[in-house]
Amino acid sequence: MVDCITLTVPAKESALMVVRLTAAGVAARMEMDLETLDDVKTAVYEACYAMTMQKFIPEQLAICFAPGEPFAVKICAEGAWRETAGKVPDLKLCYAVLTTMIPHVKVDMDERKIRCIELHR
Repeated sequence: MVDCITLTVPAKESALMVVRLTAAGVAARMEMDLETLDDVKTAVYEACYAMTMQKFIPEQLAICFAPGEPFAVKICAEGAWRETAGKVPDLKLCYAVLTTMIPHVKVDMDERKIRCIELHR
């Protein structure tokens, strides 16, 4: 990824507004139209949300924005995992939601948790 902008946040819902605002800023820097910009920031937020609301969550999320052609975002789990009251994620649902906004989605998941989500526009 060229010109990568990396943001690391706690894997908590309360940190996701910072992620959403950063996604909007990076997308705006690429001079995307408003509809595409909204899709990007919503998809990044939804991907992070899915990773923070699952049965096992990581300590942190590392979000790498690559504002090139094509625009790409990689969201990866970092640190120790802990069990929560959340649910085991539904990979098909996660993929379906994200692909309505971003054409290329890759979800790295084992049988219990999402480890990484890549979005390419």
